[in-house]
Parts: sequence; C-alpha cells; structure tokens
Amino acid sequence: MSEEGLGRLEQWTWRLLMPALLFGGVAAAWVLLTVAVLRGLGWRRFRRDDPWSLPGGSWPWILYYALQVIAGLWSANTGAWAFSLEVKVSMVFFPAVAGIPGVSIRKEFWWSVGWSIVLFLAWRLIFAGWHQVMFGDGRHWRYAGFAGGVHPTYLSLHATVAWLGLSSTWGRVRWSFALTILLAVSIGLMGSKAGILIALGVAMAEPLLHRLWRCPETRRRSVMAPIAFIVLLGLSAGLSAGARFKEMGSAAAVIQSEGAPVTSSSAGRIAVWRSSADLLFQHPLGVGTGDVTDELLRIYERDGVSYATVRKLNPHNQWLQAGVAFGWFGVIVFSLILWFWLNRSWRLRDGIGVLCGCVFLVHSSVESVLEVQRGVVFILWMWVAIQEADGWGMEDE
Repeated sequence: MSEEGLGRLEQWTWRLLMPALLFGGVAAAWVLLTVAVLRGLGWRRFRRDDPWSLPGGSWPWILYYALQVIAGLWSANTGAWAFSLEVKVSMVFFPAVAGIPGVSIRKEFWWSVGWSIVLFLAWRLIFAGWHQVMFGDGRHWRYAGFAGGVHPTYLSLHATVAWLGLSSTWGRVRWSFALTILLAVSIGLMGSKAGILIALGVAMAEPLLHRLWRCPETRRRSVMAPIAFIVLLGLSAGLSAGARFKEMGSAAAVIQSEGAPVTSSSAGRIAVWRSSADLLFQHPLGVGTGDVTDELLRIYERDGVSYATVRKLNPHNQWLQAGVAFGWFGVIVFSLILWFWLNRSWRLRDGIGVLCGCVFLVHSSVESVLEVQRGVVFILWMWVAIQEADGWGMEDE
C-alpha cells in the first residue's frame, strides 16, 4: 500500500473513534489499537528518518498514569485497580501515538466529533418524535431518555466542544446556523444542569475572546451564532429541565447542615464532595487506586448518606478523585495538567484551545471526568488535537 493510501486508511480509522465512543463497550479500544498499528506501520515504511517527539505538556499526563500504577501497591481491591489502569491507559497511549509522525490528529478529531455528534443528536430527535407520534410517549424528549445510552453530562460535553469548532475547524460557515440550532436545542433537552450551564458560559465567553484577540473576520462564524446558541439553549433548557434546576435549592440545605436529607443530584454532589474531602484529610497520601469507592462507601454509611451509598457514587470532582486515590500529590499533578493546557493555549492565542481547556476544567469540577472512557478518551484525544493548533480556529484546507 502506498503512503497516501495508508494515510487515508489511518484518517478514516481516527474518524471512527467518536462513533465508537458513542456506541460504548470495547469498540473504542479496537479503534485505538488499529490506529496505533497503522501509525506505526506508516512511520516504519515511509517516515523512518522522522524522529518521534512527545507533544508538549505530556509529562503530567504520564505522571498521573504512573500514580495510578504506584497507588495500586497499597490497594486492597486489586480488581478495581486493574480496571482503572485499563480505562486510563489513554493517558499514555495518546501522547505516545501523537509523538509518531503521521496524519493530522487535529483535523480528524474535529471532523469525527462534529459530524458524529450531529448525526447522533439528529437521530435522537427523530427517535423522540417517532415515539411521541406513534405511542404518545414523551419520555424520549428529556434527560437520559433523549441521550440514549450516553450519560447526558458527557454527551453535553461532546456537543459543547463540537459547537466550539463549528465552521472554523469542521463544517461550513453556511451550515453554521442550522447546526447551532440542533446543538443548542439538544443540549437543553439533555437536561444536564452542569452541561447546560457550561455550554452557556462557553457561548458567552467565545465572542469576548474573539474581541480581545481581534481574530480575522474570515476565521470566525457569524456574530449572531453565539446569541442564537444562548437563546435557543435557554429556551429548550427551560422547557425540558426547569424542574431539575429548581431542585438545586436542596443543595443549599445540605451546605448549611450536614444532617439535611439528600433528595437531588445537586445535593448529592455536595454530600459526596464533603465525604471525599474528609477522606482526603484522613489519608493525605491517598487510599490507593482501587479502594476509592470502597472507602467512600464506608464514609457514606457512617454519615447516613444513603443517596450516595445506593448509587455507589465516586467523588464527582476530578481533583477530589485524584486526592482520595493518590493524596495531595495527585491534586497537584492534575492541576499541572490543566495549567500546561491553558497556559500554552493562552500564549498562542488559541481561543478554541483555551475554551476547550475551560470546558474540561469546569466539567472536572462537577464530574470525575477521567474515570470513564467517554471522558478520558475524549479529553486526551481533544488534548492532542489542541497541541497541533497554533492560532484561533485555523481553517482546514
């Protein structure tokens, strides 16, 4: 096979990664394995004189994975430790693969994420409408019913990132408004409070960064797109998730009193954050990679947080997740990951890089986003794609 043919095969394999993540299971692992084989084969046959070079900021990711390995040495639950190593191997895989000379990861990331999310959300809208018309069943218009087998918060993360790159890294400007409508309405229908608020924040911040850095008019979408996104997202979220936002008041009661009942996901987060922080202060070196959930369940039972006990909740915060597992050193290493990402993007005036880093940061504040494949694989893939950018919304040829 020629170099061009092998390159095209690798490109299309990268493009299968987002559909594989949406499908779930082991599909994403097989796609990544195929990518690694094709990229290594391409280097060996056609680029052997080109040196390997890890992307900048790789070492905090690799160090974070090393902590996963080391902290297993004092874990009683070796099964959970082994599973954690399997899920998070992307922290080593993506820097290593990106370091091999080959096709553009950035271009294929945006193409795959953009069109996969659009097709998936369009299908969910058709599916919900069909159930409404045929069976009078409106459950598929809201939250998990709309998101299908993907958790609404993670699907909102994917959709927000897809909108950020719309027309500057994937899609055409003439399609921008129609796809903005689809993405905004869909994020609202998913009803994830965190996902909705983060998407609104990103849409408000984007034009401010454009203005700050005076990016060329030809490299950005219509100024009306963020306004339309905010309005449509607000309307769809109000109709679909109004009751979910009202329940956030129960979180205030939990903040004021440790004995207040936990009756909502918002209050549940406050309770697990408190328990996780308590565990971190008890174990400044961490409880071990495999024992996070087991130790948290002990704290939940001690404090009578049945909401978290029944659901076996993790810390729902990546800093606390790192802290409970690896201690304060884990908190520092995870903070360095974000620092390298945001500092580099800011210095290069890479607006998409800054905003994607902020999306990662805020999602990490409300979810243990690196504990599942749809989080960790997506984040690492986005990270290596951002590493290839050197300015705001560079257009692909």
